[in-house]
Amino acid sequence: MHGKGSLFHQGGKASALTVAVIAHGIMLSACMAEEKSQGQNQQDSASAGHVTISAGDLAVTFADNSAFGEHHRAGYNGIASLQHKRESENVFVPLYAGFNLEHIFGGDRLERLFEPRQHPMTLRKVSERSVVLHQSPTPLSSVESTITFTVMPPHYVDIHCEVVAHKKDFFKHGYLGTFWASYINAPERKHIYFLGTEPGNKKPHWISAFSEKHGSESTHLPLGEKQNLFFGEDFNATLASHFSEYRFSQPFFYGRFRNMVLIFMFNRSDGIRFSQSPTGGGAKNPAWDFQFIVRNFELGKPYSFNARLAYRPFTRGEEVGEEFADWPRSRPGQSQERTARDQR
Repeated sequence: MHGKGSLFHQGGKASALTVAVIAHGIMLSACMAEEKSQGQNQQDSASAGHVTISAGDLAVTFADNSAFGEHHRAGYNGIASLQHKRESENVFVPLYAGFNLEHIFGGDRLERLFEPRQHPMTLRKVSERSVVLHQSPTPLSSVESTITFTVMPPHYVDIHCEVVAHKKDFFKHGYLGTFWASYINAPERKHIYFLGTEPGNKKPHWISAFSEKHGSESTHLPLGEKQNLFFGEDFNATLASHFSEYRFSQPFFYGRFRNMVLIFMFNRSDGIRFSQSPTGGGAKNPAWDFQFIVRNFELGKPYSFNARLAYRPFTRGEEVGEEFADWPRSRPGQSQERTARDQR
């Protein structure tokens, strides 16, 4: 360092120039490091991975398709955990999720059975109580989805779901189907309950529905709808293509978990179908599912529905119907969703 050739011991303008160049290089390196750090932070913020929101009696963890923590597996998006102050155990199987976008189908055999699980998603917290889960057009079906979740005291999760098809090649039979799964954490009873009709009793009444095995009488249609959608003989999302003789008269159903009740409510019957499996999440873990069907859809046009989950202690069955009657069915998180879309 102190020899004749040392940069800091040469005289004249060359020495001063060299020092200036080195100083500039140091500053440039620092700027590049800062930009890299900012870029990394921006990349990391592209998806939060998982977000927990507590409001009222609920603590709710939302997830994209990435794994996190000790248990939650990759590919299970939606609500990773739903807990209540009166029941600390997660109502959903910790490995999996609830309100999980699982299948996109049009009646033909699915080359990728769980395509929405295998394509990246972004999760962003857009307000104190709301997150937006977005998936860009999927590789095969080319369907884009945006789901806004809003936790509302005392015990609700309000949801707005929107899907947009960008190509018709995948959908050859005039409809777009999406399938949403909720894996329940070993409830004592695997049944779901809804108001509806059945052969021999056309007056709406409470129905206790149970599928004896996976893919057997697994889907329940709304009252007045006939099953006239195309399903190929080799169609492999079997819960969607096997039907019971029940018909639901109101677009809500519920199930029991410990001393709690979990209610799924929808703002429409048209396009909604209830589905279930006794072992969808494992031998002790049923799946309480639903579908959203859009017939004669247009490319680039958004199609949507609103839903509400209510999770509360169970006291009497009449309260379930009262929860549905009291729900305003308005679209949740409009301003937050608009902000999130503008940011994309």
